[in-house]
Amino acid sequence: MSLFKLVGELAPRIRPDDLLTEDHPGGANRLEGWLRRSAWTRGIVFLVVMMVAIVLYLSILLAIIGPYDPFASLLGVPVAQLLGAVAGYTVLSFVMEARVWPFELVPRRSGGLLKGILTGFLLVCLSVAILALLGVYRIESFNPAYNPWPALLTAGLVAGVSEELMMRGVVFRLVEEGLGSWGAVAVSGLAFGAMHLGNSDASLWGALAVAIEGGLLIGAVYLLTRSLWWCIGLHLAWNLSEGPLFGSVVSGTGAIESWLVSSWNGPEILSGGAFGLEASIVAVLLLGGLAITLLIYAQTHHLMVRPIWVRRSQLARPAGETTDPSA
Repeated sequence: MSLFKLVGELAPRIRPDDLLTEDHPGGANRLEGWLRRSAWTRGIVFLVVMMVAIVLYLSILLAIIGPYDPFASLLGVPVAQLLGAVAGYTVLSFVMEARVWPFELVPRRSGGLLKGILTGFLLVCLSVAILALLGVYRIESFNPAYNPWPALLTAGLVAGVSEELMMRGVVFRLVEEGLGSWGAVAVSGLAFGAMHLGNSDASLWGALAVAIEGGLLIGAVYLLTRSLWWCIGLHLAWNLSEGPLFGSVVSGTGAIESWLVSSWNGPEILSGGAFGLEASIVAVLLLGGLAITLLIYAQTHHLMVRPIWVRRSQLARPAGETTDPSA
């Protein structure tokens, strides 16, 4: 059975006219002018718009409620990050790239959100189950008084939406136009891991683990589906399942409350230590292995976009020679 029949998504079509996929501007939305065609320029515009939106929002918020209001920490930086990413992505897609609607967020494909959520939840359950069998994870009690709403906002909505817009919706797509799919997976994965180095209990191993689990795996999922719905669902479900549900620290962000009060024992290489489940070798091997499997599938089924110099060579061939992207 085809993987795409299994997940309910169509295989991404590589256009014969430019050898890119539908999530890149082209056809009726073909970019005019070298500034708009330049991935560097579009990336800089995204970054500038995002930063301006963040500064404006924080300035207005602090002027209204003040820096010492208890809501400032909840509605401050997390919401600013979300609004900044949405603003930057909107300007990039609709103004710079002149797209009618981003293919990766077409509403009719929103069913991928639920599929991504289910996938993320099952991956966390499998990781925790293996650690429980190894004696690393144990449930101590249940906390019915736990309030999940702050985590739903920060670890769920903000992280899931803003980080996927940035990493897959912007970095992956723009890098892919130049370095091809393999380069996009590598660069977006490393950038995704590096984003987590600023967390309170961050470590180089933790950032590398996140680059492998989240960067490679979600990059591979995006590569196969060209759907941010899938990526957002997987991302937020992973965060909310490991943290608020099973009681793991999320990406080294400090102590966390959860419904299941749990204990994590054994060596840090298994438990993940202060960084949390993501730094466990079990999660790294499980999710990293799945990522490699999906990437091999994409390569063998000719779903990879070639680097720009290869595409130019193929497009420059005489009319009698093939420009089939799978050639």
